[in-house]
Amino acid sequence: KAVVSTQSTGREVMSDTKPYAKLTGEWQSHSNTNLDALLQKLNVSFLVRKAASHAKTSQKIRFDGDKMIIVNDTGLKKKESIMMLDGTEFQNEMFQQVFVATAKIENGVIHVSGMLGNVKLTIAREVNTEGQMVLTTKADDVECVRVFNPKS
Repeated sequence: KAVVSTQSTGREVMSDTKPYAKLTGEWQSHSNTNLDALLQKLNVSFLVRKAASHAKTSQKIRFDGDKMIIVNDTGLKKKESIMMLDGTEFQNEMFQQVFVATAKIENGVIHVSGMLGNVKLTIAREVNTEGQMVLTTKADDVECVRVFNPKS
């Protein structure tokens, strides 16, 4: 939050300067489309794919300067990932492979693009008009959409 002074009243008013800040908080998985196909494309084992399809994944997102920190909790495994939002290349481990990527912000949507092994992976994370976080992941030509509700 940044302090903005209004000239008409002289009062200071708090205002979000970063439109993606509404991603901050805890999110609980609600639905997904095409998750198994995405995981197959990423060469994830059958056992892990089945566990993922039944997991009630939660994500806790916070921001620290130009970093987005995500704690992903599947109930079986908890993992923290840090993404640089300033275009700096970063690395995260995903499915026992190294994901090398960069992130940028456009119109409040965080776009991540990189390589996971030999697969081009793109991820878009945004909050829709219903207040849900929509996570769209594309691995080459396979697209998966996961919807998360705010955790209560």
